[in-house]
Amino acid sequence: MRVTFVTSGLEHLGIEALSAYAKAHGHESVLVYEPKPFSSNSGPDNAFLARLLEPTPESTAQRVAATRPDVIAFSSYTITHRWSVEVARALKRIAPTPIVFGGPHVSGAPSHSIREAAIDAVVEGEGEETLLDLMACAEPDRFGRTDVPNVWFKGDGELIKNPVRPLIADLDSLPWADKTIFYEPMPTFEREFYVISRRGCPFRCSFCEYSIFPKQYPGEKPVRRRSVEHLIAELRHWKARGRARKVFFWDAIFTLDVNWMRQFATAYRRDVGLPFECYTHPHAMSRDMARALADAGCTMVRVGVQTVNSDTLADMDRKGDENRVRTTVDQLRDHGIPYSLDHMLGLPGEGPEDQRAALRFYNEVRPGRIVLHWMTYLPGTTALDRARDDGILTTEQVERILNGDQTEGFEAPRLVGQGEHREALDEMRRLAVLFDVLPLLPRGAITWLLESRAYRYLPRGMAVRQLIALMLAMVGDEATRERIFTILGATARGTTTALRARLSGSERRARVASAAAAGRPLPASPESST
Repeated sequence: MRVTFVTSGLEHLGIEALSAYAKAHGHESVLVYEPKPFSSNSGPDNAFLARLLEPTPESTAQRVAATRPDVIAFSSYTITHRWSVEVARALKRIAPTPIVFGGPHVSGAPSHSIREAAIDAVVEGEGEETLLDLMACAEPDRFGRTDVPNVWFKGDGELIKNPVRPLIADLDSLPWADKTIFYEPMPTFEREFYVISRRGCPFRCSFCEYSIFPKQYPGEKPVRRRSVEHLIAELRHWKARGRARKVFFWDAIFTLDVNWMRQFATAYRRDVGLPFECYTHPHAMSRDMARALADAGCTMVRVGVQTVNSDTLADMDRKGDENRVRTTVDQLRDHGIPYSLDHMLGLPGEGPEDQRAALRFYNEVRPGRIVLHWMTYLPGTTALDRARDDGILTTEQVERILNGDQTEGFEAPRLVGQGEHREALDEMRRLAVLFDVLPLLPRGAITWLLESRAYRYLPRGMAVRQLIALMLAMVGDEATRERIFTILGATARGTTTALRARLSGSERRARVASAAAAGRPLPASPESST
């Protein structure tokens, strides 16, 4: 059996895990990957270039159909869900193949997603065993069973929701991720090696997809971790290829177990030794943990602060306070570990004065970078439910998010209408650039810009933010520098691929027109011979 995965944007660890599992059980897997360099929300997005160069859903569907799959699998994020649905609809017109959707968006909104006519099944939660079950019952244009655990199906006039199966407890029993499925179409991805050491998160922050976990898996242990030996063996294998320049651990929180971290530090420095980046939480950092990270050779820790307002943190079901952040920063700095702080704008209940207070605090601790995010309302999260209940979002807006129709507008500034909330968000957009430039300017300059309100005259926009990130990379932020190289490489490769596809399409249309004019048989499509 052959499964064809379909995705766009950046490398996808979930698809790599599923591909490896399918191959380990005797199946074939293929990836149809569309870089979409100008509309992926991960690089230099440009609407004009996206329309000019990027493939249409119909073109992508032709590529998928040409692989002759038995099952077509999409992994969907809210930002990509509408595009995925459009490709699936195009596929249903040309290929009698069952289509399954998984990923964060549909896992958070399964009952909405399964109503789409082009989707035959929706996977909620982990997908390895589920994919095997679906492949085993795949028939032309449908799945032959409707009782597969973890899956939603359509019944006769009703939705069928099956119970979830137990989580995979032993992550060492899983094969290593199938990285080649992405590295072949996009070799630049291997420069920054993405990997996870665990699944799950012990926290339940209301804005995060992990807040869904207690509803999906009541009573299950939230965090499962690979052994040091299993992880290091994978890293050693890929390091031997000589292409990786840096490792990025994509665990929601990497620093959960100091004993595991000490074992990891010894093995990583001995057998891998590449610069690496990871995430932490102020309540998951200690002096011993910082020492272990330093011993391992960590070159960047991203600290999830989000806000220094204790009341907001409590409302978000998130632990933390200003003192805990300061302690974490001191511990990292004392061990010589570069760090950045993640901060969120537009959190419910926060206004411009909360951001000014955060800027005063950050100006005191002086991080190497502040990674700024807008509050994002994701399907299934408790934050989305609260926003509707509190009147921040209308019922119609919530439905658009759940249906994936709000692809370019699920961030707070694009959702909130006129009135008090809008005025506050507009002021925070003016403040945003001050967060970006803070690491580049002296403490006194930041204080003057903030207290005099002169920040309102600073240039704004995504291009300005990208320029600031580039400047930070050039003055010593090695982790950001590698990220920029990866994104630029992916953008260049994606643009080249798009141009070739567009030119080959033009050539084919010219050959078809010439053949038609001369009365000759039409030339064969490249896909038809695959």
